[in-house]
Amino acid sequence: MDEITVEIADLRTTFLTRDPEVLDVVAHRYAGFLAPGPADWRIETGRRPEGLVGLEDVVVRPAGGPGRLAVERHDFVATLDLSARTGRLALGAVDHVAVDTFLRVAYSLALLEAGALLVHAASLGRGTRAWMFAGPSGSGKTTLTRLSPDATLLSDEISIVRVGAGAAACCYGSPFWGELGEAGCNAAVPLTAVHFLHHADRHATTPLSPRRALQSLLPNVLFFAAEPALVARVLDVAAALVERVPCYALGFRPEASVWEAIRDV
Repeated sequence: MDEITVEIADLRTTFLTRDPEVLDVVAHRYAGFLAPGPADWRIETGRRPEGLVGLEDVVVRPAGGPGRLAVERHDFVATLDLSARTGRLALGAVDHVAVDTFLRVAYSLALLEAGALLVHAASLGRGTRAWMFAGPSGSGKTTLTRLSPDATLLSDEISIVRVGAGAAACCYGSPFWGELGEAGCNAAVPLTAVHFLHHADRHATTPLSPRRALQSLLPNVLFFAAEPALVARVLDVAAALVERVPCYALGFRPEASVWEAIRDV
């Protein structure tokens, strides 16, 4: 088998396959996130014999043992063993959409062990500081990103944040893009603050208590599994994040001057 390795948020995933199209898709889609070295996860990848099926949404369900999960959508089916850090992926469509959707789900599960979450948020860096801007579609994530051309793009859609034991929270560059269609810079930057976005007539930041911040954060966490132990881990990591990092509600107009309000807090 041939192999290719992707490294996202310091976690290396190797795809093993006999299919050259799979290698080409991964190499092209994750060009800024390819890595040498030993794998943390190994995914045997091939084709789904029946091709596409009539299942639009992602479904995650138990797969016969502790830490074993099945993940399925119309364009792929996979099994993951969280303890062994191995998996099998069968693609109904060999394209970047199927691979990217699989990796979003896989990393939302695999990164939990390291205290990291995938969040519906834009994230931007300036020097040695990063800010995360969370919110549902239409809240202004892409708008704020476009208003910040001098900032380092970490993500315009799916941010990755890790809360290490006894260490500062860190925001990682993400290849999981949204409307901009542009991968983030493959870097790790200490996280200064989390802002929950909404459009307003003027720029205004309102500090949130950890409880209020957690209520705002959880609906924006990208997570598909329902197993109690995994859900409890998500809650623990999210709670640690809002305790460690200042959180704000940010109302803003679509103007670059919003950064004056962001930096003043």
